[in-house]
Amino acid sequence: MKVQTILRSSQPRRRYKNPLQTLSKSPELDLIGPPCPLSNIRPTYYAPLFPSLPTSSSSNTSTTHPYSLAEFPISASPASARLQRVQQQLHAADLEWRLMRYRLDRHDAEFWSRMNTKFLKGRHDFAEKELERIASGEPASRDGHGEEGEIDFAPFYKRHLDATRKEYAKYNRELWSMQASLLWPSLKAATRKWRWKWELWRAGEKNSSPRGANLV
Repeated sequence: MKVQTILRSSQPRRRYKNPLQTLSKSPELDLIGPPCPLSNIRPTYYAPLFPSLPTSSSSNTSTTHPYSLAEFPISASPASARLQRVQQQLHAADLEWRLMRYRLDRHDAEFWSRMNTKFLKGRHDFAEKELERIASGEPASRDGHGEEGEIDFAPFYKRHLDATRKEYAKYNRELWSMQASLLWPSLKAATRKWRWKWELWRAGEKNSSPRGANLV
């Protein structure tokens, strides 16, 4: 392994631009992006249950209507009013579920970014010290591997694993706990789509899809 290649790879690559920022509306399917150059984790976009349902942020940025909408009262049937209430409830619950998944993804990304940064910096420092030892004529640190004149990274790998053992153990405990806490919410999330289909059928809109039937 060439030392110059190692030193270059120790520097994190430039971060990519989030492609979701260029979309005009929410996608209807989950999207997986390219891996982060530092954490090596692929970011995931979780599609909402109602992609075209307006949010509070979008309503605040919308243009002002030239007339007062209160001048044109719209009479809604009891079934339509019920569907709107149920849709808002399901939308709020779905948003909470998506935020829980984003928190777990952020936890993973932050941990691996921190650990990979520590690993790359430690390997870079170790390589520089070994190069100085070789340049001064001293024998490099060896563990019975590699050829003469090459850097043996086995001692560094062992020290790094020993130094980060507790951090990895803590991460595993937190990960198991967070994943276990998602079991019941994931079951409820799976039933929301069927709940919406049932509400549409009950209101007489049997041919409407759960993602396409937005009432507001």
